[in-house]
Amino acid sequence: MALTFLYLLLLGSPADTSINGIKVEFDYSLSIFPSSWQVAPINARAENMPRSEIMRTKAVITDALNKYPLSLLKQELTGVYFVRTMRFYDVAYGGTNSENSVYISNDGVKMGYTANYIEQTFHHEFSSILLRNHPTFLDTAEWKKANNPGFDYNDPENGVGSIRKNQSSQDLDTVLTQQGFLTQYSLSSLENDINTVAQNIFCPSPDFWLITEKYPRIKRKVKLLITFYNRINPVFTEEYFKKLKENK
Repeated sequence: MALTFLYLLLLGSPADTSINGIKVEFDYSLSIFPSSWQVAPINARAENMPRSEIMRTKAVITDALNKYPLSLLKQELTGVYFVRTMRFYDVAYGGTNSENSVYISNDGVKMGYTANYIEQTFHHEFSSILLRNHPTFLDTAEWKKANNPGFDYNDPENGVGSIRKNQSSQDLDTVLTQQGFLTQYSLSSLENDINTVAQNIFCPSPDFWLITEKYPRIKRKVKLLITFYNRINPVFTEEYFKKLKENK
C-alpha cells in the first residue's frame, strides 16, 4: 500500500490541474468538448491518456505555458485537455482548439508523441485562438503575397481533408520552403500555414532559423507573425523568439 501511494505521489495527481493559472486536465469525459462537437456530424470521441504520461506531459506543458505572459494566458486561454487519441468527423486528430481551450493527443513517446511534438501542437492550436481573438493584428493580405503568384490553399475543409488523405505531415520540407511553406500541412489552409509558423517560432524544429534566413518567403511570414504576437504583447520580439531557440 505504501509503495502504491509513493508511486502515485511521484506520478502526480490527475486532480492537480492548474499550471500558471490555466486548467490542465488529464481525465477524459465527453463534456470537455463543446456540446456542438458531441453530436453529428462532428461526433467527438476520445480516450484517456496513459497515466504513465502525466508527469512528463505536465513538464512539457509547463515549459510551453511559461513562454507566454501570465496576463495573456489569463485573458486568452481557459484550459488545456490531454487525451490518448481523439476523433472528429471520424478522423483522428493530434490537436484541435475551441473558443478558449486546446486539446492535445498523447499516446507516449514510442508512438511519436515526443516533448517537441506535444509542445509544438500546443503553440499551433493556441495560435488559432489568438488569431480569432485578434483578427486585425495579422496582415493576411501580405501573408498571401509571400506565396507564389496564383497559389491557392488546397483544402476546403481547412485541414480535415488533408488529415483524411494523409497529407498532413508537420516535418520541415526543404522543397516546400523554397515556395514559402514549412510543411505539407501548411498547404492546406491559410490558418494551418500560420499555425505551422507559430509552432516553430515558439518551439523551433531543427534548422528553422537557418531556413528562415535562407528563404525570403519564409522570412516574410515569420516577420509578419512576430508583428502579430508583438501587437498582442510587446514582450514578443524577434530577439525574444531567437532566445527561445537558443534555450531548446
